[in-house]
Amino acid sequence: MDLYRYNDIAVQGEVTNYTRSSAGHHYFSIKDARSSMRVVMFSTAARFLRFRIENGLELIVRGRLAIYEQKGEFQLNAVAAEPAGLGALQLAFEQLKKRLAEEGLFDAARKKPIPMLPARIAVVTSPSGAAVRDILHVIGRRFAGLHLQIYPVRVQGQYAAREIAAAIRHLSRWQLHDVVLICRGGGSLEDLWPFNDEAVARAIAACAVPTISGIGHETDFTIADLVADLRAPTPSAAAEIVIRAKSEICTLVEHHVRRIRHTVESRVRNVRHELRHLASSDRLGLLPRRIAAQRERLNRNRVSLYRMVESRARALRLRLAAAERPLAQFPARVVRERRSFDAVVATLSAVSPLSVLSRGYAIAFSRTRRGRKPILDSNAVGVGEQVEVQLKRGAMSCTVDAKTLGIETTWPTER
Repeated sequence: MDLYRYNDIAVQGEVTNYTRSSAGHHYFSIKDARSSMRVVMFSTAARFLRFRIENGLELIVRGRLAIYEQKGEFQLNAVAAEPAGLGALQLAFEQLKKRLAEEGLFDAARKKPIPMLPARIAVVTSPSGAAVRDILHVIGRRFAGLHLQIYPVRVQGQYAAREIAAAIRHLSRWQLHDVVLICRGGGSLEDLWPFNDEAVARAIAACAVPTISGIGHETDFTIADLVADLRAPTPSAAAEIVIRAKSEICTLVEHHVRRIRHTVESRVRNVRHELRHLASSDRLGLLPRRIAAQRERLNRNRVSLYRMVESRARALRLRLAAAERPLAQFPARVVRERRSFDAVVATLSAVSPLSVLSRGYAIAFSRTRRGRKPILDSNAVGVGEQVEVQLKRGAMSCTVDAKTLGIETTWPTER
């Protein structure tokens, strides 16, 4: 079979079994109701796709016929693909719009308020386009003298999206401006496509400075319009929105000044009228007497308070004296108790066995199972038995050699 005859064919069908390799190659099958064909689109061709290939898409795929040698099957080496019935750009727009909406990038809760009168304005646009001329004309007419900085970028073509996203990221990082305008004049979907780029959308969403988009005409809608904090239908409308006319602000200020002046003058008139009324009435003559009555009442309250404090202090002094009375008798009682204690100590010392021992006497003990036992009778021990003799200092172990009859004796008195 001469495959060179099929170097440029187109196949239409539904995408199934789609996978993408780490190298950027796309593998899928395209089928209709009767048959299916393997398709491979290498990264060199896939980089020109404007949309994402997904299972279920109806595609028209162009390429050349080849043989997949591992399985001996025909496959289509694709060089281009486009949606059937729907343009590639429109499909890419819908895919990105759905994905960013699911992430919440379009939610009103995350949008920042636009300042009423920004002092510094940045404009991301082409320096040679009609949009920048419209913006300068509107701002100069509505409020001359404001600080306006043009950040020049390309607004269409291959590198436009990259430059727009970089400009927005720089302005967000610098934070030198109060608001950022992202503008471009009208054009086709292809011309406006840089403002549908995912990198531009994410840069706008992450911008720390409030953003206003003014892209194309009133009927044009881009992803940048959906992500920006505020969408203007045209670049001129964006300039009108970002700044209120100087005449409007001056009129508003004058209106508030008149209201304040009217309020102050009315209050002054009322106070003067009340003062004249008080000066001409009898109530003003009663004022000194009312002051004197209040002063007398204050003096009475002060005297009552002083008496109450004095009475309270007297009662506390009596309680303190009553509490000190027992304490005054305490030293004499301590002396008496100490004398009684010394007498008891002297008595105990006199009858203590230690005092007897100090006069040369000793105490003999016999050993039992329960410990030592004083020997009070010589009949309580036998000859040859071991006894312990307690002296004033130390003790001795002795043997009974002999004993006398058990005659009761008394302690001799010391002379």
